[in-house]
Amino acid sequence: MIPIDLSLLASIFTSALLLLVLGRWIIYTYSSSHSVIFESKREDLIICPYCTHLFFDFEKEKVKVCPRCESYIAAEETKEKH
Repeated sequence: MIPIDLSLLASIFTSALLLLVLGRWIIYTYSSSHSVIFESKREDLIICPYCTHLFFDFEKEKVKVCPRCESYIAAEETKEKH
């Protein structure tokens, strides 16, 4: 029988937990449900002129709201930047 002390048991448990987290991260990163961001067009990317935050606008509204600073951005301001 193999003797297992406390330090060996802790290192096996930590390694298994680390491999489990790494595996879930790889599956999460390469899943097809998150591919919407990568399939978006450049026209959907908006830069806030006040705080320079980049965000996607999929709703195509005339007046946009920055999610970071909550400033209102007119459609003319976003078309000038492209």
